[in-house]
Amino acid sequence: MKNFAPFLWLALVLAACTSAQNPVLTSVELPASVQMTFNALLPPSSPSGETVYFTLLDEVTGLEFNRQALDLTSSGEHSASIILSVPTGTLVKYRYTRQATTGFVNEASADGSRISYRAYLVDGPGHVAYDMVAAWADQPDELATGQVSGTVTDAESGQPISNQIVVAAGLHARTNGEGRFLVTGLPQGLHNILVYSPSGNHLPFQQGALVAAGSETPANIQLNPTESALVTFWVTPPQEHTSSTPVFMIGDINALAARPLLSLQADGRYTVTMQLPTGVDIRYKYSLGDGLWNAEHVSDGDFHVRQLLIPAGTQEIEIEDQIAAWEAGSSAPIWFELNAPADNLLAYIQFNLGEWSTPLPMWPLGEGHWAYKLYSPTNFADPLEYRYCIDAACGLLEASPGTMRTVSGNSASLQQMKDLIGAWHRE
Repeated sequence: MKNFAPFLWLALVLAACTSAQNPVLTSVELPASVQMTFNALLPPSSPSGETVYFTLLDEVTGLEFNRQALDLTSSGEHSASIILSVPTGTLVKYRYTRQATTGFVNEASADGSRISYRAYLVDGPGHVAYDMVAAWADQPDELATGQVSGTVTDAESGQPISNQIVVAAGLHARTNGEGRFLVTGLPQGLHNILVYSPSGNHLPFQQGALVAAGSETPANIQLNPTESALVTFWVTPPQEHTSSTPVFMIGDINALAARPLLSLQADGRYTVTMQLPTGVDIRYKYSLGDGLWNAEHVSDGDFHVRQLLIPAGTQEIEIEDQIAAWEAGSSAPIWFELNAPADNLLAYIQFNLGEWSTPLPMWPLGEGHWAYKLYSPTNFADPLEYRYCIDAACGLLEASPGTMRTVSGNSASLQQMKDLIGAWHRE
């Protein structure tokens, strides 16, 4: 895996800028907040004197880019806890992290594999989550493990539900066409099993499961279907916005992961209407690109991620949102301009963050001529690799690009990259 350090540094800088003084940017009213406690049992081998964090994660921006690390309080030998206050109905995605001399170290599973995120549904006051950190990424440990298996069905029809996400101790599985799932590698002990729907068509459900070493624990789960509401979003762009620039929504349910395009109105606002599920935790943002590139920021430069919990029984709702800024910090935007054979009406630009990220559609300026203005983030520490293509999967790329295209960040003035491509070829 390539080195993500410059970009993790960027994310931590942005997260450190969070301020309670940011203006209210939405008309959404969330349910009343409740307190809940997360208790973590840490590996006995954890180094003494190092701070351990409860790290909140943002799947819309990217799990590694908008993290919020909160100090845990020691609650006994090899154990720590934290109390959070969150709106009822929140689906908390998180992991445990410690501060080592070499930097931040994430928790790992019993076999040493990566923990992407844990999940817990806060559906009432006074909840206590009991977590077991199997190991740290830099200190793999051999633990006896068991597994959980079962079937997820619709509570009304009794039919199996495919493609549901099952999370236990930070390990993930998806249900197959028969609704079956299997989560392996769970340390011996009590674990919270959470099942949720990436489409939002079913309400999430969680229960405890006691896992014994070398055995399989059954967990057959029924999910209640959700209702849907007709939701209209009205969005006011920031002052520096150019009206001809397309604005997208992106979020953590399927309807928003498809990045619906908003329509420009005569008053300068943008709007979109869609059917969304009620009773589930929806996270979303506005963007000129994807969840990271050219996404909205609050006025102090931090990433902005919105939360929406539509009350059950709602049939129709309108939401007024205000975008504070596209830019983050003092680094100037970067202008990319491309001249290439007009084999297609579209052209895309793609950036490399250790791996190639989502191809972003460029703005047509005329036949064979496209442009894209990158507002944020542009304060990256190392030169950023980029390339062009003419399909959304970037299977048709620029031919013979020579040396890899790169651009530097942290510029105080607008950079203009003017690129020429002679032909396209299939990767």
